[in-house]
Parts: sequence; structure tokens; C-alpha cells
Amino acid sequence: MVAIRPTQTAAATTQRGLHFHTVWRILVAIFWIAIVIGIVGSYFLHWGWTGFRANGTLWDWLQLLSAPVFVSVLPFIFTGHLRSQESNATSQQQDQAQLLSVDDQRQQGTLKEYQDQMVDLLLNKSLTRSQPGSEVRDVAKALTLAVLRRVSAERKRDLLQFLYDAGLFYRGKAIVDIQNADLSGTDLSGAKLNGINLSGVDLNGATLNRTNLSNADLSNARLAGTDLTGANLSGVNLTGADLSNAILTGANLREATYTNEQLSRTRSSQQR
Repeated sequence: MVAIRPTQTAAATTQRGLHFHTVWRILVAIFWIAIVIGIVGSYFLHWGWTGFRANGTLWDWLQLLSAPVFVSVLPFIFTGHLRSQESNATSQQQDQAQLLSVDDQRQQGTLKEYQDQMVDLLLNKSLTRSQPGSEVRDVAKALTLAVLRRVSAERKRDLLQFLYDAGLFYRGKAIVDIQNADLSGTDLSGAKLNGINLSGVDLNGATLNRTNLSNADLSNARLAGTDLTGANLSGVNLTGADLSNAILTGANLREATYTNEQLSRTRSSQQR
């Protein structure tokens, strides 16, 4: 038994529609050709069998047929206009999709280059065993902050996960310092980032629902409007963090460090 795909059915339906449209055009064209031949033959070639002369003057026929002619032409005018609009819209969508694809490839290339450079620092420059203030740490920080400014929010998530998996910025021993980095709007939903150091980071408007941030350092972080619904914030340091309009519904704040004043500014508190 042969299965018929939806695309095949749609194509067949479209093809039938095109055949019907073609037949309709042919019939309309034959009708108007017959009218023109009849008028020309009756009034200029004196054909008596057409019956046009016996049923009115040429002017009478032109007045009678002017409205149908106009109505018959309208569909072609509007169809052409609509097709032009559809063609332009399709072209714009294709151009936009191509630009997005090119930009995504560029960002992916940027992130891949960054990861290769960081792997080189890890394997050949002993980054994980380096001391605070060392040259290799300064290079790693500069590379990281530069890439964070260049990539989209989606790629920022990938970068953070790479740093976390490499053990480069845990709370209390952050090898790569991203303090004051812009992570606003980043979607970190469901990510496992327990013990991460995000001190002073801009997370305004970020999505952190169901994110595991237990024992993380979010001191002085900007969390205005951040969605922390269901997030694991147990043991988190929120000292000095801006929680204005943040959503903490269902968040686990057990043993977290914060003040009642901070919580009073959250959206969850205002809704209560």
C-alpha cells in the first residue's frame, strides 16, 4: 500500500487549481474574441448573420459591454498585484532567513574559535593551575568578555556551560572572572550551574526558571525582571543583588543570603 504524503496531496490540489484557472482564462478569452469578431464583422464587414447590427448600434454595444470588460480585467490586475506582493514578501523572508543563517554561522564560528583558544590555555598554558593576577588568567578573561559582547543570548548559554563544565568559574575560586559581563536576556532554563560565580553579572530580564544555582554567588548581580520560577537558589549569596520585579514563584531560597527588603521588590511579593 502506497502512503500519500500531505505535501503530495497539497501539490495535487494546487495543480488542479492551476488547471481550472487556465481553463477559465481560455473560456473568457474565447468569449471576448467572439464578441470582438462579431462587432467588427457586423459593423465594418457587413456580416448579417452575426445579429449585432439588428440588435443595436455599435455605441449601444460598447456601452453594454464596457462594464463586463472592466469586471473581467479586474481579477487579472489584482492577481498580478497580489502575486507581486507575495513575491516581494517571499523574497524578503528568504533574504531574512539567509541573513539569520549567516549570522548564526558566524556566531557559531566565533564560539568555536573561542573554545579552541580556551582549550589551548587549559592544555598548554596551565590555566587551571594559574595564580590570581597571572597573565594567562587576564588573557582568558579578555577573550571571554570579548566573545560575550559579540554573540547572541543563545550562544551565551553555550559559553557559560563550557566555562562551567571546564571548572573555570566556581564560587570562591573563579579562574575566569566575568564580573560585570552582560548576560541580560539569556535563557538558562533548566541549566545545572550549581556553585557558579556570577557576582556582579548583568542578568536583567534573563530566564532562569528551574535552573540549579544552589550555592552560587550572585552577590551584586543585576536580576531585575529575571524569571527565577522554580529555580534552586538554596545556599545562594544574593547580597546586594537587584531583585526588582524578579519572579521567585516556587524558588527554593533555603539557606540563601538575602534581606527582606530585597524580596519586597520582587514581582512575586508585589502580587501577594
